[in-house]
Amino acid sequence: MSSPSSAPQGPPIPGASPKRLLGAGGFADVFLYEQRVPRRDVAVKILRPGGSQRDHHRFTTEADLMARLSSHPSIVSVYGAGTVEEERSYLIMEYCPPPHLGKLAASQPLSLTRALEIGIQLAGAVETIHRVGYLHRDIKPASILLTPFGRPVLGDFGIAAPIGLSIEKDEFGGASPPWASPEQQLDRESLTPASDVYALAATIYTLLAGRSPHVDVSGADRNDQLSMIDRVLHRQIPPIGRHDIPEQLERILAMAMAKSPRGRYASAIALARALQQVQTDLCLAITQLDVMEEASGRHTSGNRNQDSTMLRPAVIVDPDGPTRAVPAAHRHDDAATTFAPRRVKAQPTGSASLCDRPRPGSALPPQGDEAEVARDDPGSQEAEAGLQRRRSRPSGRAVAVTVVGAAVMVCLSAIGVWSVM
Repeated sequence: MSSPSSAPQGPPIPGASPKRLLGAGGFADVFLYEQRVPRRDVAVKILRPGGSQRDHHRFTTEADLMARLSSHPSIVSVYGAGTVEEERSYLIMEYCPPPHLGKLAASQPLSLTRALEIGIQLAGAVETIHRVGYLHRDIKPASILLTPFGRPVLGDFGIAAPIGLSIEKDEFGGASPPWASPEQQLDRESLTPASDVYALAATIYTLLAGRSPHVDVSGADRNDQLSMIDRVLHRQIPPIGRHDIPEQLERILAMAMAKSPRGRYASAIALARALQQVQTDLCLAITQLDVMEEASGRHTSGNRNQDSTMLRPAVIVDPDGPTRAVPAAHRHDDAATTFAPRRVKAQPTGSASLCDRPRPGSALPPQGDEAEVARDDPGSQEAEAGLQRRRSRPSGRAVAVTVVGAAVMVCLSAIGVWSVM
């Protein structure tokens, strides 16, 4: 067993002091640093000594993409970057205390409500990545951290690549078999956003089940990489195995993990809509979906190419509208590639659910302390009694109608008597 002194040490960087090692990736290490001004803990990813030109390129791609997207509430924020000794690049990011969602789900699967919320929030991040022309390609529970406020954020963009990049020319590394799509593991075709949709669905499944959808828990099969890939290619997604998981959600996740990309949801937004429909049907609060959309260059000045990459936030998805998305293979219009955001307000956490909301025009009953005061206050009870007496009295209009009706009957009776005489 190695001693603590053998662990990699963070090099000095301007304005910060190293504290300890947080983790290691394929070509870089992540350290905890204390930034002096402003004073805070930060996570610093640093390229290892002796890195190849390819490693430097991958690191630069990751830094540029994360910086471009870091304003998204579900993507790790980037604070700065630079180079230290031996031309080692580093990236300063927000520090999200461990554990990541992979360890959390392995120790205790998440509640249905929490998993749906996280799934929708991450779908907004994934959709935003796709809209700037990239695939994440490594979505998994271990890539998802939690901020001190409990917000999930997606990190680890080390093998992100442009959409449509040919696998044969891919220089960004491999995938994580327990969550990666079949086409990504076979390396036989260019990847599309449907590959990230698959990995996102597999991640949501893991948060609920505490295991990957392709891990065998029966003991009848092995869980080495080759066995897992065989299950990815040839076996159906097994049920999550929880009594509180509705069949509707099982179907949604199974569709998102279809063997063929054309059988899946066409986008991360389509998957998010389906998850929001589950929330609606279960009378849960609807989670807001945050997506960045490209801003039109007509309203900005400067270089046109720069305008085309500007981003603006859009809160989208109408939970009351059509939500059961159709797989791309069955679409005959531009719905798979065209987005029409609609702004809606998410129901605040802890407020009345959709099933408990009063109907329009109905009076709201007193809540909490107001109800207690109403019951204990004699004045309130007397006022309520008076209100009931007023409700029991006939209104002035009803009295007038009654009097007029009686007068008409008297007149008709008199006419009938004179006719007889």
